[in-house]
Amino acid sequence: MTSSPDLASLYQLLARQQRPILPSGERRAILGCGYVGEAVARAWKQEGHALWATTTRRERLGELSELVDTPLIFDSTDSSTNLDFAADLDGILVSFAPSKSSEVDLTQYRRTFLGGLQRLTETLDRRPHGTPLQLVHLSSCGVYGNRQGAVTSETAPTDFDHPVNQVLVKAEEMIASIRSDRIKVCVLRLGGIYGPGRDIPAMLLSAAGGLVQRNGLNVPCWIHRDDIVRGVCFAFEQGLNDTYNLVNDTQLSGQELTDRLCEKAGLPLAMWMTINTSDRVLNARVSNDKIKQLGFAFTHPCMVG
Repeated sequence: MTSSPDLASLYQLLARQQRPILPSGERRAILGCGYVGEAVARAWKQEGHALWATTTRRERLGELSELVDTPLIFDSTDSSTNLDFAADLDGILVSFAPSKSSEVDLTQYRRTFLGGLQRLTETLDRRPHGTPLQLVHLSSCGVYGNRQGAVTSETAPTDFDHPVNQVLVKAEEMIASIRSDRIKVCVLRLGGIYGPGRDIPAMLLSAAGGLVQRNGLNVPCWIHRDDIVRGVCFAFEQGLNDTYNLVNDTQLSGQELTDRLCEKAGLPLAMWMTINTSDRVLNARVSNDKIKQLGFAFTHPCMVG
């Protein structure tokens, strides 16, 4: 019987195979542990990290206690809650979300994103000097606005016309300001999120034969929840310190996407409007080349299948 390789030999093997050597036993936190954060917590728990997670709702503490070691209440609008625990961590995922409502409350957006990041910045100012930290911030490709369907990379200008996009861009700037020689900050700009419990293809198919009250000429972008989890883990493994679009390969207009889904299912096509029904529009063929060039591969590269 051959003996198991020692730790040094294992590290050499991983290095030869160009596979990342994962840290173990790190102290990590998820600020805003919702739909995506819970999935990240499950992945991190399997890796053996000590986990903290925040929620704004006290009734979720019991649920989170099954996923993380220390569930906490944090509300950026409530001065009685704080992020003091974050001053002594190895990694932080910032996944703030204003609410589950489809209606955007601009005041709530500002309080949640900018207020929460201000509190985080103040906490990290008290962090011991020289202690390394990896930050990952989940942002949105919505910041590109209406680019008339043009291919759009991370170097494209962001949209400052719509107040929600102004908040999201300001949040990115605030999190980037934390970056230092010992603090790495990765911003992941996400597409529309689908996955378990968020079956966007089924929702689009439900419009078969009917009229969708949105502009079908606009090109949105999409990302499966599981690929977000993998993207977050990839950012930590690789020590990413830049901004990346985390979207799948689907670069179809709303009309094109539903046409393909309906044709595949043998259903009558849906009709979309050809004028914008909202003043906040994403219309861009968002490129994911930058993160792919680092070796990241999507498990759900296309929504159509």
